[in-house]
Amino acid sequence: MLFRSTFKLSSGGTSDFYIDGRVVTTRPDGLRAIAAAMLAVIRARNLLPPGTNLIGPAVSGIPIAAALALALDIPYIIDRGAAKQHGMGKRFEGTFSDNPACLVVDDLLTTGGAVLKSTEGLREIGKTVAHAVIVVDREEGGRENLARAGVEAHTLINRTELKAYLAKR
Repeated sequence: MLFRSTFKLSSGGTSDFYIDGRVVTTRPDGLRAIAAAMLAVIRARNLLPPGTNLIGPAVSGIPIAAALALALDIPYIIDRGAAKQHGMGKRFEGTFSDNPACLVVDDLLTTGGAVLKSTEGLREIGKTVAHAVIVVDREEGGRENLARAGVEAHTLINRTELKAYLAKR
């Protein structure tokens, strides 16, 4: 869902529009559409070879990773963003394969903060991240920030394309 007003973003900036990806990913039809589009990108670019770990950052990446995992019949990993302060004290939930390669999936790319945080956490435990698949690129520097960290962003749509599409409706 797209909302127009003035919004504060998690990156600290402000925007004249807000994309609430959770409204889409909590609906079966929306989540199916995202998963299908991401699967097409993943398959076309061979971004998830056998044994690659599929990572869903909290909160918005989790349903996307779960839908992809179901479609591909593979496990996925949840990145909590920080280690729990109770129980097993884990940051990452799920079982990693022996392969260090990881693919991060998420709903929005603004400055790249969420994907970079996951990437840094994964690299700290010996994993590698070269690619991320994201639904919407807000075109606010995220793609470039990820590239500087050695992560190529693959997005389904960007802000310019989304606004052009919505202007025609």
